Amino acid sequence: MAHHDEDYKDESGFLSIFLGIVVLVSMAALPATIGWVQAFSG
Repeated sequence: MAHHDEDYKDESGFLSIFLGIVVLVSMAALPATIGWVQAFSG
């Protein structure tokens, strides 16, 4: 995993943006997820 290709920077940038979107969606969906868990757990 120590390759220094030109494509690695683009992939890393895309990965960071993708993770950022995932975090934002997760934080937005967290209250709804907690609501579902509480509803199903009774």
